[in-house]
Amino acid sequence: MTSVEDMTLGLPDPIEADPPTIRSGAEELDELHADMLGQSGDTDSQMRSSANQFTDRIAWDISSASADELMAWEEASRALTYGAGILRLWAGDIDTYLTDRADIVQRWQQAKADIQALRGMGRDYAIGQAVVELFGGETEADRLAATREELRSEHAGIWGTLMTRAERTKIELRTGPSKESLERMVEAGLLTAGQIATYGDHYPAMVPDEIDGSEPPHLVNAWWDSLTEEEREQAMADDPDLLRDLDGIPADVRDQLNRDYLAEEPDRIDSEIEDLREEREALSNGPGHDGKRRILDNQIEELEAEKGVVETLLDDLGDSSADTDKFLLAFERGDNGRAIVSQGNPDTADNVATLVPGTTTTWQSIEGQMGRADNLVLAAENADEDADHAVISWIGYDAPNIPEAAGKGRAEGAVDDLSSFQDGLRATHRNSSQSNNTVIGHSYGSTVVGHTAQGDGGLNADEIVLVGSPGTNSRHASELGFLAEDVHASTAENDGITGFTGLTHGADPTSPDFGATVFESAPGSSDGAWPLRDAHSQYFLDGSPSLRYMGEVIAGNH
Repeated sequence: MTSVEDMTLGLPDPIEADPPTIRSGAEELDELHADMLGQSGDTDSQMRSSANQFTDRIAWDISSASADELMAWEEASRALTYGAGILRLWAGDIDTYLTDRADIVQRWQQAKADIQALRGMGRDYAIGQAVVELFGGETEADRLAATREELRSEHAGIWGTLMTRAERTKIELRTGPSKESLERMVEAGLLTAGQIATYGDHYPAMVPDEIDGSEPPHLVNAWWDSLTEEEREQAMADDPDLLRDLDGIPADVRDQLNRDYLAEEPDRIDSEIEDLREEREALSNGPGHDGKRRILDNQIEELEAEKGVVETLLDDLGDSSADTDKFLLAFERGDNGRAIVSQGNPDTADNVATLVPGTTTTWQSIEGQMGRADNLVLAAENADEDADHAVISWIGYDAPNIPEAAGKGRAEGAVDDLSSFQDGLRATHRNSSQSNNTVIGHSYGSTVVGHTAQGDGGLNADEIVLVGSPGTNSRHASELGFLAEDVHASTAENDGITGFTGLTHGADPTSPDFGATVFESAPGSSDGAWPLRDAHSQYFLDGSPSLRYMGEVIAGNH
C-alpha cells in the first residue's frame, strides 16, 4: 500500500512555451509595424499622415498610390497589429494556465501538510484514525487520493482550455483573429476600438452610442475612441462629473476635467464656511447654544483645513500636466472622498505602478502619498533610466481606522473600484506595447490588493508588491492569481504590524510557506506611537533597500 509520504500528484510537465519570449516576438512585430509606418504612433490616427514618411523609406509614393496598393499597405499594417495582439493573448493564456497550475500544486502540498499536522497531534489522533480504519472508514491515503483526483480533474479542465486556445492561436496567426479574439484584445487593452474601426472590422461587443458610467472600462474607452473631436468636447461640457472619474477615459481628459473642478473648490469651501458662520451668528447668546456653537466652530475649522489641502494640491499640480507631469485622475472631498494623482502619464508610460495606501488614509493624505510616488518614480528611473515610468497615488477607497483594520469590510468595499481602475489603465494605454503594471499595497492597502486579486474581476497587473502587510486574505501567493515569483513582500524588523499578521487577514506574506519573493527592508525606527511605530511608514524613504527594490520591480527588473 502506498504511503502518504510517497504519493505524488502526477501532473504532466508544465508547458515549455515561455511567455516573455512570446511577448518579445510581439514587440518585434510592433517594431516592424512602427518602422513600416515611419513613426511610433497609433495606426488608427497616423495611417494616412504617415504615407509620405513611409514613401521616403521604400521609394513608393503611397500618398498617390492606387487603391489596390494602398489596401495592401493597410492590410500589412492590420496583419502586424493583429499578429502582435494574438501573440500577447497567447502569452496571457499561458500565464493564466501556469498560475492556475501552481495553485493546484500548492493545494496538493497543503493537503499532505495537513495530514502531517494531524499526526503531530500525537497519540489521540493515531488512535482515532486507527479506529476509523478498523471499521472500514477512509484511510489517510484514501483521503489524499480523493483530493488528488479532484485536483487532476481540475487540471485537465485548465489544460483543455489552454490546448483549445493554442489551436485557435495557430489558426488566427494564419487567417486573422476571430470576433471573440478581437473582443479579448480590446478588453485586455491590446487593441483600441479605433484600430478595429480603421481596419474596417466589426467590434463584437458593439460600441455604445452613449454611456451612463455602468459600462466596463474597455467599453468606455471604445465609446470615447468612436467620438469625433467635436463630440468629445461636447461630452466633456455636458457631463464633466461623470467623465472625470470614469475608468476608460484617457488620463489627459480626466486630468483636465478634475483640474477644472479642483480650481473651483476654494470658492465652494468659502461658501460653506460663510453659511456656517451665518448659522452661528444667528444663534442667541444663551447658554443653551454653547454646544451647537462648538460644533459649528469645529466644522469651520475642518473646512479651513480642507481648503489648505486643496490649495497645496493646486500648487503642486501646477498650471497643467505639461508643466509638472502630474495628472489628477479623481478628486472628491467628504467623508468618502477620493484623490488619485499620477506622477507621469499612465497612458504613455512603459511602466505603471499603483500605490494603494492603508489604515487612516483619507483624501487629505494625498500630499504624503504623492511624496511616496515621487520617490518610487526616482527609484524606477535609477533602475531603468531609458524607460518612461508613472506611479499613481490611489486614494480611491474608504480606508479603515485602526479598530476597523482588523476586519475585512473596508477591503471588500474597495474591490470593485481597484479592479476597475486597473482595467482602465489597460484600456487607455496608448503605446504600441502593453505597459508593465505593478500594484503596491502598503499596510491595509495590501489587504485591499489581496481581496481585489481574489475578486470576480481580478487585478489586472503584472506584479504585486506587499509592504508592511497584515495579510492578503490568502494562505499562499498562488491564491492571488499571480505566479509566486510575481508576488513580492517585505516587512521591516521594527514594524509593529508583525504583531498582527496571521490573525484575521490570512498568512504572513513574508513567511516561507506563503511562497512570495521576500525582499529586504531596513529594520526601521522603533520609535513612534504604538502599535505600529515609525518603521511601518519608512518603506518609501529615499535610499532605503525597500525603495530601491520596489523601483526595480516597477521597471520590470524582477
